[in-house]
Amino acid sequence: MWKKNQAALIAGIITCLLFGITGCEIPSAKYEMTVQMSAPLAAGSSFAGQTHNGSITVNGREETGCDLTATITGRASTDEKAKELAEQTQVSLKTDGDKLTVEINKPKLIPNESVSVSLNAKVPKETNLYLITHNGAVTIADIKGKTDATTHNGRIKTSHVSDHTKLQTHNGAVISERISGDAWLSTYNGGINTSYAEDAPGVCQIIMTTHNGSIDLKAPAKLSAMVNLSTHNGSIKSVLPITVIGEVSKNRLNGKIGEGLGKLKLETYNGSIKIR
Repeated sequence: MWKKNQAALIAGIITCLLFGITGCEIPSAKYEMTVQMSAPLAAGSSFAGQTHNGSITVNGREETGCDLTATITGRASTDEKAKELAEQTQVSLKTDGDKLTVEINKPKLIPNESVSVSLNAKVPKETNLYLITHNGAVTIADIKGKTDATTHNGRIKTSHVSDHTKLQTHNGAVISERISGDAWLSTYNGGINTSYAEDAPGVCQIIMTTHNGSIDLKAPAKLSAMVNLSTHNGSIKSVLPITVIGEVSKNRLNGKIGEGLGKLKLETYNGSIKIR
């Protein structure tokens, strides 16, 4: 009985700390608003967006320029205060050379108050992306450029992304559909599921790492790479023929596919690896 009461007491203390030592009141009021803005952005330029609490969505298009919709959500103990927090949050687009950056300025917050900002942008297909959020998903589609996206708590999903792709999350899955080019994909708690486009070049760098989750890779049709596969608690299966180099075990395999011109490294701790 004491253990149960002790656990409840600890949980209560943690909750109070999360919402401020002045009280355990959870924000009950929410106010949401959207703001829209546009800015010039030429093909081949860069777009950077960073938020702390909120999702990021970017879609490529044939037209130049950037159209951004920001969804701002204020939370507080009263409707009036939640609205005030949202309306005091400023979102703008700043140009520096060939780089367009989203800037977010929030009002000063006290315990039991919060502001989240989600970003939804349309940019030219030929755009380099630099995206960061802490609590939220990242979704990217139709981009031909360098893509660097990071979140801590949330899924990352891309489709029709090519060139150099770097995706990182801590708690969430990484899903890439019809990718092409070099890829560095990592998560800690989540699986990685990637399929390469049919016309993707066969020589590239593919590095995927997770701790708790499986890796499923549909490789480029003409993949040529040195291969390093490892798992601690799981199996390794490959439909593609691999010329084995060195010793083989259930959990580790080194070798090459084709002429071995590129690099394929897949690693997980608790999960299986499948190549097709």
